[in-house]
Amino acid sequence: MDSKDAQESLESGGGGARCRCSNGRRTAAAVLIIQSLLTAACAAFSLKILLNQQQQQTFSQDNGIFMQMLDLDSDELRFTAIWNQSVDLNNQKRVKLSCAGPYMVYLWACVKSYGTQKAVNLTLKQENKLERGNKFHLEPGCQEMQSVFMLSNNSEVTVKVEHTEDNFKIERLFLGLHYMLGAQCFSHPLEKPSKSEDAF
Repeated sequence: MDSKDAQESLESGGGGARCRCSNGRRTAAAVLIIQSLLTAACAAFSLKILLNQQQQQTFSQDNGIFMQMLDLDSDELRFTAIWNQSVDLNNQKRVKLSCAGPYMVYLWACVKSYGTQKAVNLTLKQENKLERGNKFHLEPGCQEMQSVFMLSNNSEVTVKVEHTEDNFKIERLFLGLHYMLGAQCFSHPLEKPSKSEDAF
């Protein structure tokens, strides 16, 4: 082997070393990228589990009902339930509460009057309980209202409308009741349970 061949051999060997070094850097970079992707995927999965658990805990504490009016049956409104949790709607008119205490009651209503009557009272009524303050005052037009009512779990809630003229019409009405104490559910402390509840 002459000096020229030796020089070419050395140059060739040097190129192979440079190639192996370059391949090593590429492998290290690929491993780092894969490790970063796996870490990000694990973090996203853990966050999703945490959010789902928090959402389930929030839903489990919800206690209420949201209803849409169907029609007026004598002096009582009939409803269909759009959403309810731990609260039942019986016979489309009677709301059975599972907890006693403060409820945020909110409504949206559109009313029309074609005569002399200019307003009507909407009352949340419970047996053997004063309805003082448990009223909404509806006037012609579309309106939204909210108020806090103290309600009992020992008797059902009905929504009654005072006498209305034929030319005074509730066209649309949505009503919601939402318990304000979350997971803290109590029976009414000043009332005795009904006989039907004693039987159980």
